[in-house]
Amino acid sequence: MIGFAAGMEMADMAWEVKCREEDMKQRALENERHAIDDARRSVDEKAQQLQVLANQSALIAGFSMVVLVESSIPEDIDGVILTLFGGFTACVIALMLVSTLNATYVLVAILRYDCVNREVPFDVFWRKRCEPDWKLALRTFSYG
Repeated sequence: MIGFAAGMEMADMAWEVKCREEDMKQRALENERHAIDDARRSVDEKAQQLQVLANQSALIAGFSMVVLVESSIPEDIDGVILTLFGGFTACVIALMLVSTLNATYVLVAILRYDCVNREVPFDVFWRKRCEPDWKLALRTFSYG
């Protein structure tokens, strides 16, 4: 009877160990799924920010171009004022185009990020490869 009880106790312990191993495998799988979801969420968030920046700067560049082309300039305007108007408008257009292009290139880079394999975490990828260009795009948008 004692041998049977000891055998049952060993079987229960083996069952608990097996269940624990399966539970650990399941938790590791869930953790990996959460990591993939977090990476996708980060990519989507940055992509949305970049799309908004690119669209807004392209819109402003377009409106500035229309103002430059369609404005009716009086005949008796001072040449210096006309030159300043043209120069500042051209600078706004150039800055907005730089902002649009940089935001678009960074957007392409992060949309190519592999969320499943993740050789490097997304925040490291963003900090090393994308953040300087993002800051440049944001700065040129602000200056424009």
